[in-house]
Amino acid sequence: MIVRPAHPMQASIVLALALIVVGCTEKLVEPPPPPTVLAVPDSIQEVFTQNCAFDGCHGSVDTQQEQNLSDAVTSYANIVGIASHEKPAFQRIAPGDSANSYMVMKLRNDPRKAGQPMPLGNFPLDAALSLRIAAWAQQGAPGVEVPAARPLAAR
Repeated sequence: MIVRPAHPMQASIVLALALIVVGCTEKLVEPPPPPTVLAVPDSIQEVFTQNCAFDGCHGSVDTQQEQNLSDAVTSYANIVGIASHEKPAFQRIAPGDSANSYMVMKLRNDPRKAGQPMPLGNFPLDAALSLRIAAWAQQGAPGVEVPAARPLAAR
């Protein structure tokens, strides 16, 4: 036996409710979290921002030695485990080895370095700030995990 609604509008409402009920049984799938990337700790980036990350030096424009220190993620990618351009035998920051980290050499005017000590025009850097970078390198230069930027969807 087929039951027919008394009015065509009732049939539309019944159909709409049936579709809603069926649709509600499907689970919404959360998108995966964005991948993470490593960044230098805020205490290290603070030193770079205040003393190194200027245009013409190690900012985002006309970066010297391809060593961009303009933000924490970029800084980490450009210094940790990366060979120095001036002395490729040394890493800019050698995790666990501050004495052989080229950046520390530049900050301390180590005789093994090439070129000028850093920061250029403001050498010597405050001893506590140099020590902060050296201690971080000696501790293995641990990175801070931050979410990677997701690419914008095409419109």
